[in-house]
Amino acid sequence: MMKFFTAANTTSVARALMVFPIVYLLNAWDGKLVNFPIWAAFWISMAIFSDYLDGWFARSYHEVSRLGKFLDPVADKIVIFGVLFFAKPVSQAIPNWFVAFIILRELFIFGLGYLVSKDSKREMQANRTGKWSIFLTSITFILMIFKLNPWADYLLYITVAVGSVSFLLYMKYYYHLYQVDVKRN
Repeated sequence: MMKFFTAANTTSVARALMVFPIVYLLNAWDGKLVNFPIWAAFWISMAIFSDYLDGWFARSYHEVSRLGKFLDPVADKIVIFGVLFFAKPVSQAIPNWFVAFIILRELFIFGLGYLVSKDSKREMQANRTGKWSIFLTSITFILMIFKLNPWADYLLYITVAVGSVSFLLYMKYYYHLYQVDVKRN
């Protein structure tokens, strides 16, 4: 029987739940840099760090599992989309075209990954550039809500570039899985 309550899986679930204090604290913020809630900074930092930590737990304790490879990206999406759609300082600061880019990228990666992996012997898993894309997206949100221009704009375009490269690498991997595992069956 597969173990659900591993350190890695628990960390992923905890990250998904961090969306609640982050959104609450950001919505309670008055928008002035000097009044930024320190607890919001704490929870944002914990969410970013936990994305690294769950993978480290899985590898270190030999707990890499199909469930964990599913939970990790789902937790990422819950935090990113939860903050993007429900935290007013973020939703008001992020350009609509970037929101559309994030949504379309994630839908394609997750949707195509699911379709290919369900008929494959292998499972979906995050790639390194995908992890960088999530990290840069988080930092971009922070710079945008603080209106730290031009750095926020520079990072926004770097995030799009890394997200695009990540998207292409996922598509290449899914195409390979389709050719090797799905089409041959």
